Amino acid sequence: MSTQEEQREVLQKVADELLRRHLATPAIFMLESVKPLTFIASQALVVFEPLLQALLSINQYRVFCDAIENRDNVEWLITQLEQERS
Repeated sequence: MSTQEEQREVLQKVADELLRRHLATPAIFMLESVKPLTFIASQALVVFEPLLQALLSINQYRVFCDAIENRDNVEWLITQLEQERS
């Protein structure tokens, strides 16, 4: 299990990449829609591992999966995307 500091670092990296690629709005929409199902969504991320490794290393991807299990982290990521998008 990863620490919250590690999780936030990886989430910030994901937020930065989404913003750089102008994908913040679709990401916010997706995150808001899966927020009630965060644990199930985190388990589904295993399927997308090969695609998301373009953004993250294997270790960072595993930390990201741990982070997404926690609704507070999902809300934090949404807030980061909203703040930086404005």
